[in-house]
Amino acid sequence: MHKNLAQPVVESSTGEVFIEGDWFPNPLPPNIVLEEMAYPDTSYSFTTFFSEKPVGFSLGYASGNYGHGIFTTGKNGEIRVGRFVVLQCTRIISNRLVTIHDHCMFSWGSVITDSWVTERTQSPAIRRQMLEAAAHSPNRHLESIDPQPVVIEENVWVGFEAVILPGVTIGRGAIIGCKTIVTEDVPPYAVVVGNPGRIIRFLEPTDTPENRQKAFAMLN
Repeated sequence: MHKNLAQPVVESSTGEVFIEGDWFPNPLPPNIVLEEMAYPDTSYSFTTFFSEKPVGFSLGYASGNYGHGIFTTGKNGEIRVGRFVVLQCTRIISNRLVTIHDHCMFSWGSVITDSWVTERTQSPAIRRQMLEAAAHSPNRHLESIDPQPVVIEENVWVGFEAVILPGVTIGRGAIIGCKTIVTEDVPPYAVVVGNPGRIIRFLEPTDTPENRQKAFAMLN
């Protein structure tokens, strides 16, 4: 689970795993999976990680968390990150499931969340119940009542300080512009900008299996 990473780790006598030379002293959570050549950066990224799932977080082959990105989860939250993904100071919030597929890139300050204020949680009585529950929980985490899964398909580029809201699926090869607020599904190869996000153009697909094989052939 923590072998052959891009950062060396050490295991304590109690079985806890630490990133060698980490400026933050906490161990990595036991219910995360880091594939070969993954770069978790720092255990500080998991200070608000409260998932009780068997695997609450996974970071795929050669993927990296850079700039102290933060992974916030409730007890039922789960974050899945594919292969060759760049998370640059990215905040991911999950009370259900956030899935990021291979070859995606997230610029600094981007936010992905499967939890938000809904018509139900706007009720004063519901808000009071949520706040009282958080006050009595061991970690003071405010669990969302209506989380909706988020899916980022392969080869998506998200610009700095963009926000992807609950229930959204972003199609393969799409580009999300800087500071864009994404409130609904984005089709493949669309370029989306603004608040709320709107499609301004579509890209010509260049990441087809045929083009990929051509690129590999040029490297051999």
